[in-house]
Amino acid sequence: MDKLIVANWKANLSLPQAEQWLADFGAGYTPHKGIRVVLAVPFPFLYPLREKLKTLTGISWAAQDVSPYPPGNYTGAVPAAWLNGCVDYALVGHRERRRYFHESIQEVANKISEALAEDIRPILCVERDMSRQQAAAVESADLERLRVAYTPADAEQLEIVRNISVVAEAVRHIGEIFPGCPVLYGGGVNAGNAAELLKLPQVAGVMAARGCLDPHSFIQLVRNAAESTGS
Repeated sequence: MDKLIVANWKANLSLPQAEQWLADFGAGYTPHKGIRVVLAVPFPFLYPLREKLKTLTGISWAAQDVSPYPPGNYTGAVPAAWLNGCVDYALVGHRERRRYFHESIQEVANKISEALAEDIRPILCVERDMSRQQAAAVESADLERLRVAYTPADAEQLEIVRNISVVAEAVRHIGEIFPGCPVLYGGGVNAGNAAELLKLPQVAGVMAARGCLDPHSFIQLVRNAAESTGS
C-alpha cells in the first residue's frame, strides 16, 4: 500500500495563489513508487486545478470536507454525489471542523457513509481523547474502508513534533481503536521531520498543513518521504 502524503491547504491560498502553487509544484515534482501525494483543496478550486495537473502521475485529490446529507434542501452543502469522479479522498472530522463548526461525532459518521456511498475514501481525522467514541459511531462495514489521521489536541504540538516515541505510541493506540485501518499522522509535519515519521512502522502516511503551503518545501517533503521508504 502506498504511503499517503496529504497536503491540506485549508483556507490559506486564493485561486491565483493556488494556481501559482501548482505551477511551481508541477515544475519540480517527481513521482515516486510507493508514494501517493494527495492534494486537499477548497471546493471551488477542485475542478479548475485538477485540469492543470492531469498529466502528472502519483497525484490524487481530496475534498477538505463533505456534507453529511445527500443532495436536497441543504443550503450551502456539498454532497458527496457531486464529488464523485472529482476526488479520491475526503477529509472528515477535521479538528477545525469539530471545533469551529461544532460538528458532532454522529455528523462525522454520517459524512463517512455519504462519502463511501460515492466511492470516495474518507480520511477520518481524530484526536486521542474522542477516538473511541468516534469509532463506535461509525458503521462497522464502513470502518474497514477508512484511512484515519491522528492529530494532537494541543495546538502547540500541531506545529511542532516534539517526541517521535510519543507519536509512535499515539498512532499505535489509534490503530488499536481502528483495527485494520491505515493510520496517518498530522501535526507539525514538514520537510524536516516527514522522513523520520514515515520510518515508524505504525505510520501509513502524513498530513501537512503549514508544511505544505510553500510548494518548494512540499516537493522536498515528498522527496524526503520517498527516500525514507526506499522509494
